[in-house]
Amino acid sequence: MEQVLSMACLKKPAAEITDTLREEYESIATPDLESEVSDSDGPECHSGPDLTEGQKTVLTDFEFSSEESSDEESEDRLSRWSKGDSYWSKYPPQSETITSSQSCPGPAPGSSVETPKDAWEHFMSENIIGAILQCTNLGGLRAALAKGKVWQKMTKEELKAFIGLSLLIGVERSCDVPIRELFMDPLQNPLYRATMSVGRYQDLHRFLQFDNKKTRVAREASDHMAAFRNVWDLFLINCRKRFIPRDSVTVGEQLVPFQGRCKFLQHVPSCPTKSGIKIFWTCDTEVPYAIDGVIYTGRQPGEETEENLAENTVLRLSNGLQQKGLNITMDSYFTSVPLAEKLFEKSLTMVGALRHKNPHVPPIMKPSKLRALHTSEFGFCGKVFMVFLRNVSLGSVCGSSLKNLTPVVK
Repeated sequence: MEQVLSMACLKKPAAEITDTLREEYESIATPDLESEVSDSDGPECHSGPDLTEGQKTVLTDFEFSSEESSDEESEDRLSRWSKGDSYWSKYPPQSETITSSQSCPGPAPGSSVETPKDAWEHFMSENIIGAILQCTNLGGLRAALAKGKVWQKMTKEELKAFIGLSLLIGVERSCDVPIRELFMDPLQNPLYRATMSVGRYQDLHRFLQFDNKKTRVAREASDHMAAFRNVWDLFLINCRKRFIPRDSVTVGEQLVPFQGRCKFLQHVPSCPTKSGIKIFWTCDTEVPYAIDGVIYTGRQPGEETEENLAENTVLRLSNGLQQKGLNITMDSYFTSVPLAEKLFEKSLTMVGALRHKNPHVPPIMKPSKLRALHTSEFGFCGKVFMVFLRNVSLGSVCGSSLKNLTPVVK
């Protein structure tokens, strides 16, 4: 049975909680003047109220001096130390305040859309079309000269028509149909042969390029994705500037189906796709919009295997978030205590799930049959806190729900 913990980092100060506890201690430790005078009147009068078990625990946890410490309290303290050498207290410490930047979420100014064509041009902008056009004409010209033929220069309108036909093939689920059949068969969609000839479409498909092939070898020496890097970066710039995220975003991964030749192709037999290109995305939590993305290319040439891949990926994606105070929600693959602390330094917060085998999870939050159902345990360490909840089935907690139960968290 797999146990899941939720880990987060405080966003608002817990001063109100600590001040209340200190006031209780002062009322216990410092008797008023009347109690001092009445102390000599008779044995029935005493100097102050008796300490309850809960108050004793409060005094111990805030490191106030006490005459005796029970074995249960000592055992509880030991169970709150994790293998990562961190102590998870019962009570929240005072923490810094992160104020969210007041930006109007939604489409960025100047990103209004009236037609599907307007939406397309926001992301496939003129600089992307120009880069593809230049590289394709250059590659087609070299191939034609090598065979002693003449290359018919492709225009911008012709490139857009080619992209439109390629999209139409995908919409009609005709990827497995031969190209000549799509253009020549009278039973197929007449838009194909009305747009361009089958020979011209095959030529553009054969020589379509996204970079200068003559300089690709030098760039591939340090980047597996050199053939598509420039266009991908331009596309991500458009994604970032066309939308303002709300106060919370989500980080996840996607396996895009692909069967062609690729140095960083991922094979995942457990996924329905089986193989494809893995992309890590940052998306808005309310609107299905991709704000930023990182393609996983594996170990780059000349580099060692990257350690802490999940943590470094989230940090790269967070560089594109310009607003302060944003909360990032993620699953157990990305979540770690060091990541929460690093994001807090960038004025970002985090909510995620931790598996019980994580070295930063203390023993008191490990799965146990002795723990009653529907019970929870909180732990606070600096600006980070985690909670364990034993459910009926898995003993898990939904990390995103903590945002509504406690001060918004990291």
